[in-house]
Amino acid sequence: MPGEIQNAFIGLDASQIANLGTRSSVNGEEYKSQIIESERNSLLTSVNTAEATNNQAMNYGLLLSRNKSLADVANNMAAANSSIDTGAKDTYTRQAEINEWQANNKNDTLFFLQLLFLFFTVVVILLFLRQYGILPSGSLWVIVAVLVIILLGTLWNRASYTFNSRDKRYWNRRFIGLADSGLTAKATCQNA
Repeated sequence: MPGEIQNAFIGLDASQIANLGTRSSVNGEEYKSQIIESERNSLLTSVNTAEATNNQAMNYGLLLSRNKSLADVANNMAAANSSIDTGAKDTYTRQAEINEWQANNKNDTLFFLQLLFLFFTVVVILLFLRQYGILPSGSLWVIVAVLVIILLGTLWNRASYTFNSRDKRYWNRRFIGLADSGLTAKATCQNA
């Protein structure tokens, strides 16, 4: 194979160059059309490869977008779940406060009922003593009047404290009424 032919047609591949060596005459137009056809095929192959790469890039972008959307949905669901959890925690805490308030209110009522039971027990004993003449009637009525005053004073004290001074949320706290004094922990937002 002559070296001049190999250098003259750079676009020819090895099989075409090998065919040149078997021929006696060289047709330039034929080889030129083969080179142009080969370049067209190479261009089409390049375009097809570029299109496939573009499709892959688009698919990758779509998958990234979908994954980001799924991550955002998961984050939103996690935030919603945590807000539900804290809301449930607040609900349970508030229910515990309500239960404590009701239980202590019942204990307070039970305390007064125990005082009432003691009052009636003492009155029955005093009536028994008056019946047998150990206690005069005047002393009986004075003692009963003092016990009634103590009983009514206790009832008034407990009821007024519960309705007027006791905190509505916590049983063991006294409501002082500092809502407007600036000493509360509530933050206020002022419009500019």
